[in-house]
Amino acid sequence: MKRTYKLIASRGNEIVFDDRLQADSPRDARREMKKLLGLASLSGIVYSITEIPVDLIREIVDARIAELAGGAPLANCGLKISDCGLKSLRRLATLEQTPEEPAPCPRFDPLADLPDSATEPDWNLVKRHFRRYGNPEATASKYGIALRDLNARARREAWS
Repeated sequence: MKRTYKLIASRGNEIVFDDRLQADSPRDARREMKKLLGLASLSGIVYSITEIPVDLIREIVDARIAELAGGAPLANCGLKISDCGLKSLRRLATLEQTPEEPAPCPRFDPLADLPDSATEPDWNLVKRHFRRYGNPEATASKYGIALRDLNARARREAWS
């Protein structure tokens, strides 16, 4: 059964084909377009073929216009829409819905400042505090250092 397909093809910024063709399938419509353009191959050509026959699109548009103009529900328009048409209407309804915005993905920024926990403490301040107060526990908690690491560095550098 021959159906009407809408084909649009372009090469670069130039539209080289914009027409309707009668064909059994989209593949046959593409072959016919290639033949009409006189090309052996469609390399370098960007093309689009409507997967829904133009007659069915016209029925859907008429139904939508009747629904919007008269407020009549789609089922009462008197059109007999095939299963393919109902699937298309469902897709159209899905596309008309506003999609929920996905949550942004956190990205690693190598140039961003590192959090405080990853930075090295100023060991001159740590050493001064350690010597002034002589309390390793208080010094370790103030600068966020493990007590074991503080004691090891104090022994190694002879802070006492």
